[in-house]
Amino acid sequence: MSNSSPETHDFDAWFTGFFDGEGCIRISIAERERYSTGFELAPMLRITHEQLTGTLDAEGWIGVKVDQNSEYRVDHRLQPQIEVTETYRDHLMEALCAYCDAHGVNCHVSSLESNENRSDQYIWGVQGISNTRTLLTPLRDQFIVKREQVDLLLDEILPRMDQGVHHEKEGFLEVMYYVDRFNSYKGGSRGKYTLEYFEDLWGMEHTPE
Repeated sequence: MSNSSPETHDFDAWFTGFFDGEGCIRISIAERERYSTGFELAPMLRITHEQLTGTLDAEGWIGVKVDQNSEYRVDHRLQPQIEVTETYRDHLMEALCAYCDAHGVNCHVSSLESNENRSDQYIWGVQGISNTRTLLTPLRDQFIVKREQVDLLLDEILPRMDQGVHHEKEGFLEVMYYVDRFNSYKGGSRGKYTLEYFEDLWGMEHTPE
């Protein structure tokens, strides 16, 4: 497990991401003969490691989603995911996508239409073992709020999923043991899918080493 002292943080950038989440926004000016003025004004979006970490610490959801899926041998799927939800598809969504493009991470932006309980929502997301690891690894030492979760995800959960242990019941239970620990850092287990649920479902018991 990686450890870092507060001195390793770029707090200015982290606080910018934490409180604002807009990234670095500027207007690039370049000479262009094809324009009548001879110049082009181009909006530029950039977000740094520290600002993305601050955004994820404040606004992000990091976790492992569990759902029923008959395409898998154990009839259930584990999916590492990272999400940021906003009411508007604004500069933040564009900056997050630009960051992912620059760092070789596949991401998506989806939308949820409003209903009687919520307004329109836009969700930026990254999912899958490789994308999650690629995004979080360079950010790890900058996390403050979600540091324990990120460490557990990178050190215990993703390596086991890389090995494919979750495709068999015994390995699935082993990963769920760490998912339960992961969820406990957020104030308690969430949803019905817990280690105990699958132990009861399959009549098996996981004993931590």
